[in-house]
Formats: sequence, C-alpha cells, structure tokens
Amino acid sequence: MKTFIKKTTQFMVAIAIVTAVVTISSCGEKKAKAVKVSKDYVHNTILRKVRLGDGIPLAINLSVRWKIEDYANFSTQFASANQFDSLILSPRKFELANNVSNTYLNVDTLFNSQRQEFITDLKSYIKNNLGEEGITIKEVIVSDIIFPKTFLDSKEKIALQEQEMETIRKQSAINVERAEANKLQTLADGQVAMKQAEVEAKVQKIKAETEKSVRASRLAKAETQKQVDKLKAQADATRKKLLAKARLEEKTDLKDLDIKKKDQMAQMEFNNDMRMAKLCTDNPTYATYMVNKELASKVQIAVLPSGQDASVFNGLLGNASAK
Repeated sequence: MKTFIKKTTQFMVAIAIVTAVVTISSCGEKKAKAVKVSKDYVHNTILRKVRLGDGIPLAINLSVRWKIEDYANFSTQFASANQFDSLILSPRKFELANNVSNTYLNVDTLFNSQRQEFITDLKSYIKNNLGEEGITIKEVIVSDIIFPKTFLDSKEKIALQEQEMETIRKQSAINVERAEANKLQTLADGQVAMKQAEVEAKVQKIKAETEKSVRASRLAKAETQKQVDKLKAQADATRKKLLAKARLEEKTDLKDLDIKKKDQMAQMEFNNDMRMAKLCTDNPTYATYMVNKELASKVQIAVLPSGQDASVFNGLLGNASAK
C-alpha cells in the first residue's frame, strides 16, 4: 500500500511538473506573441442622451482610435479588444462626454454658435482622460452631433417662420418700393401729361395764329388781287382810252397833215401862180411864151418869141425860179 501511494504521489508530481512546464511554455509563447502585436483599434459609438446644462439630450457619433502598448498586462485583464471597448471605453466615453456637455448651458447657443467649440472641447477632454496604463488614445473623432427631433422641428419651424417673416418683410419692402415707384411714375406721368398739354396748347395756339395769319394772308392776297385787277382794269381802260385817243389823234394828225400838206401844196401852187402871174405881168414876152408853150404842148409845137434873144428868156426863168 505504501509503495502504491508513493508511486501515485510521484506520478502526480510528475504530472504537475509537466503541467507547470506546459503552462510556463504557453505563457512564454503568449508573451512572445504579445511583444509582436502592434496595431491600432478603432471603436465607434453613438453616445445617446448626453445632456447639456439645460437638460436637453444630445446624441454624439464618436470614434476613438487607440493602441495597446503593454499587451501582456492587457491580456491578463481582457480577453479581446472588443471586450475592452464594451467594458471600459463605451461607459467612460459616455461619462466624459457628459462632463463636457454639462458645461454648455443652452442648446440654442450650442446649435447656433458654440458647436465647433463644443466639438473641440469634447475631443480634447476625451483624448486626455479616456486612456489608462498600457493603453494609448491616439485620436478622437466627432463625426456628428444629433439634436433632439423636437428641437430640430421647432428650429425648423422657427427658421421657416423667420424665413416667412423675412419674405414678408422683403415683400413688404418690395411693395413699399413698388408703391413709391408707382407714385413717382404717376407724378412723372402727370408732369409729362402737363408738359404734353402745354405743348399741345402751344401747338394749337400756333396753329390758330397760323390759320389766322393764313386767312389774313388770303384776305390780303384777295384784296391785293382785287386791287391789282382794279388797277389792271383801270390801266386797261386808260390804255384803251389812250389808244383810242392816240388813234384819234393819229387820224386827226394824219388828216391835219393831209390838210396841211394840201394847204402847203395849194399855197405852193398859189405862190407859183402868183410868181408866174407876176412874171407874166412883168414880162409880157414871157407870158406870150408860156401861152405858146401851153398851146404847143397840146399840139407838140415849140414856139419861141420872135425878135428876142434866147438868153434873155433863160434869164427870166432863172429869176422867176429864184423868187
């Protein structure tokens, strides 16, 4: 019995030694493997109901990039990176996010003007406080901040109302400007109409004066034509009268001239007869000659006075002709 117990004890010790060796070998292999592991892990979480100072809840889409620096220590605590994410990172991110968000007291201010400031503070605070020994937080990314739907609906409604009010104000301003423009246009149209009426009145006045001048000109022309016709008639009558008078005078002159000429011829004949009579009286011989000449002309016989010189007869004729 003692021998069996001794052998059994030796066997158990051997088994324990083998187990210890295997365990030590396994730990050594794990440690060796842990030294070789070096990669980044990314954990993404949507943190819901992160409340601001005024109690308004937010949802934050947050991603954390982290790295295991001491894998041996890490592996003694956590079976995997996912386990570390779910057990440590998620609750701690939520706690840290609430610490930051509680310092922002007004959701309207955060929504309108402090959003970027909030994101910067949140990233910095989580990065500095999320890690622990053997874990390095390399980067924090805030991809989105989700506001409550009721808040967004109210903001949208307010924005729409403001937009509508702005549209109304703009439309009102446009209506005012349009009314002012219409007023100015009405005034301008009135002034234009007045100017047109003044111009039309002046044109009508000018037309009336022109028509009056035309009528006066026509009357003056008619009167002038009447006077001209009268003067022409008078001139024509005068011309006819003068022409008749001239013709009468011409006839009278011709008649007088004829009478005068006849008188002159008669006077000449009388003078010739008187000279001849005187010649015959003063020269009986010549008288005899003339009688004989007249008789001879009828019978074509030349008769000379007897006993007289021919030169004496020629002298008598010359004296008679001179007288």
